[in-house]
Amino acid sequence: MKKVFLVFLLSVLVLLLFSCSQLNLFEPRKSTVSIVLSSGVDGDGDTVKPQEYSSANLQGMYSREQAPWVKDIQHLYIKISKFSYKYSTGPGAGKWATPTAVDKEVDLVNLTDEATWLTFDIPNGAVIVALAFEVTQATVTINGSNYAVTISEKCRVISPNLNWQVKTDESQIVVAIDWTRSIIRTGQESYMLVPRVAYRWRGELKKLWAIYGDILINDATPTVPLLIGLFEGTDTTATPTVLKLRKPREDAYFWLGKHPAGTYTVVVWDNVTWYWDEDSYTISGDKATETTFEHGKTIPNTVLQLKIVKE
Repeated sequence: MKKVFLVFLLSVLVLLLFSCSQLNLFEPRKSTVSIVLSSGVDGDGDTVKPQEYSSANLQGMYSREQAPWVKDIQHLYIKISKFSYKYSTGPGAGKWATPTAVDKEVDLVNLTDEATWLTFDIPNGAVIVALAFEVTQATVTINGSNYAVTISEKCRVISPNLNWQVKTDESQIVVAIDWTRSIIRTGQESYMLVPRVAYRWRGELKKLWAIYGDILINDATPTVPLLIGLFEGTDTTATPTVLKLRKPREDAYFWLGKHPAGTYTVVVWDNVTWYWDEDSYTISGDKATETTFEHGKTIPNTVLQLKIVKE
């Protein structure tokens, strides 16, 4: 009897442990993203890729090449605030998060190490698609004298189309500001700040929510036109979501765009012909291959390896 009771207790314990692990497995995970500030200097290779503002009126201002005073700058203090970001858990654009009012003052000239500005949590696997922040105050020190710096109307910096996926528990976004190109002299003792900013993601970039891959005919790159259709579900008699004519090319790559998670079928036709009936084009071909797959079920992109065998 004691043995039976012991086996029963062990069974209950294993069941509880399994249940807990299942619950933890399906709980939504959060990742922490840190925003760090870095000072980039023109000429540092790919450290800074300036973000130009075509609407900034620089007429009559001294250009950087004509301004030897830049080398005399000892300090350039800036205060940045009102950080916000846009993220998405699907192929849509998502929504802007509520701006975070966290002020940070840094001296860009003497910022030899990166300075952490703030951190925020985001669902693991989500995609950061845009960032925004404002520079609200700046002071420059030249040859021991301090000067107030006018803040350009372009000091609200927005960077769209980032497409960064949060895949780890901790990630970093480096905001690099090239101070040598951001400070402009507008008069004998007056200056303006127009930030030249670059962003760097410390993580893996993915073709998120995209369906793409390679297609081969007898293990070789196709040298004939192919028609590729993408259908939602398994009904290939319906109107395709995507229909592309793939021309002969040097590689086997094809791209069908970004789509929500779900079941899809891709069909490839060869022996493609098309003609004009004075009203519209009609395209026809022979079905060469058909593949049904689950998109976005385990990872947010699908890579297809399609093969056509011809005798």
